[in-house]
Amino acid sequence: MDGVDTAHQPAHSTPARPDTRDWTFVIGESCPDCGFTPGQPHATVAERLRASVPRWQAVLARPDVAVRPEPDVWSPLEYACHVLDVTRVFTTRVEQMRSLDSPTFRAWDGEQAAVEGDYNARDPRTVASDQMIATARAAELFEALDEDAWHRPGLRGDGMRFTIATLAEYWLHEVQHHLADAER
Repeated sequence: MDGVDTAHQPAHSTPARPDTRDWTFVIGESCPDCGFTPGQPHATVAERLRASVPRWQAVLARPDVAVRPEPDVWSPLEYACHVLDVTRVFTTRVEQMRSLDSPTFRAWDGEQAAVEGDYNARDPRTVASDQMIATARAAELFEALDEDAWHRPGLRGDGMRFTIATLAEYWLHEVQHHLADAER
């Protein structure tokens, strides 16, 4: 359309640039992209999750929150929605690991969830509220775990074995890495 600035119009959620990297490496090594360092004490997981909330709130309050920096790179809103879904999915997985013997998790595709959930069309205020609630629930779950529970196993559909402790590492990396993406 002539004379209309479409560069600042929010894009609907379409697939992002394909990422085929196996991000589970962050369970045992630092992430060179965001600086995440695994191996922090279990007692800090809840605190670290909660510490992300004010930063996500600031991201979600930005007027350009739904603008993609490039057509195939998620907007800050899409990253926030992804982290919200990760928090919900992983909370369920930790609950399963806590109560079942070696559960196998249903497959979850974050890219598919972004497109089907049209992340970029969501209301950022609702996402901010939902994220605060989901993070508080997850933090309370981690605070309620006794030391033995951190070693309880679960299997991802592809056979990748996690314990609650390693799933927490993987999860915290998702939060930190995507927060860095969204704050750029």
